[in-house]
Amino acid sequence: MNDNAESFSIPAEIKQEAQEATLRLLPAKSKRVYEKEMPKKRGLGEGAMTEEVLLAYFFNVEKHFAASSMWTKYSMLKSMLKVHKGIDISKYGKLTSYLKVGSRKYKTKKAKILEINQIEEFLKKAPDVEYLQVKVALILGVAGACRCNELTFLNISDVQDKGSYLCVLIPDTKTNISRSFMVMEEAFSVNAVEMCRKYISLRPKAAGRRFFLRYVDGKCTTQHVGINTISKTFSKVAAFLGLPDPENFTGHGMRRSSETLLANSGGDITTLKRHGGWKSTTVAENYIEESLSSKMAIAEKNPGAS
Repeated sequence: MNDNAESFSIPAEIKQEAQEATLRLLPAKSKRVYEKEMPKKRGLGEGAMTEEVLLAYFFNVEKHFAASSMWTKYSMLKSMLKVHKGIDISKYGKLTSYLKVGSRKYKTKKAKILEINQIEEFLKKAPDVEYLQVKVALILGVAGACRCNELTFLNISDVQDKGSYLCVLIPDTKTNISRSFMVMEEAFSVNAVEMCRKYISLRPKAAGRRFFLRYVDGKCTTQHVGINTISKTFSKVAAFLGLPDPENFTGHGMRRSSETLLANSGGDITTLKRHGGWKSTTVAENYIEESLSSKMAIAEKNPGAS
């Protein structure tokens, strides 16, 4: 039998379906971003996927991007090459060593967070006529450890009024795991549920499905709020409170603040993972290590360790 007989016996439509199935190995949400990382689109040839060429590629990429971005690009490139070329660059020892050396030079900058007293001060003192939409975004973001895109694409049907609390569903998350959280009346020193109800009551009849609508002079319009506006929620809060460098309070800070507050209240790893929608325990462990309650517990057991 001819060595190629088996390949010739496979119908073209099956090969096509196999190719389509292979492409599903890439995250659907990030496919376009992943494809942009292919070296051939950066001036390298189709067959230029050797370790030497990729070392040169990352050497040049490092000139334009922070070291923190290198591993992200490496991960995307690894997935693309494995799917499209059958090349496993995780076996390129020199390349991974080069990236590790670059990582040592980089000190992670964590998003600034707000303490509970600062959040409550803003909710109490900021005038609703100007800041109601910001307040509601802050409440939901902190209550549910939400990412900016999760708040942006939240639908009005995802927020259910249960009387003494709101049940909020996040159906489409980064980790593809739907989750939900509650907003309780007593979550803050102000009635968070009533504040959200007030914002919902101002929705025009012609408003679409999106929960967050543009808010101007005490009224909601039919225009959806974009992700850039949502991501500035924390910086607006910081600016109102007169905190230094309010522009450094990013959208991710809202999520970090939520997890930090939960860790400070004694939340364990399982609770933190469920709250943040994480599969891994690594990130949750970092919040517990950094939490005030954890440090206080260590200090009480061993004063010298603090």
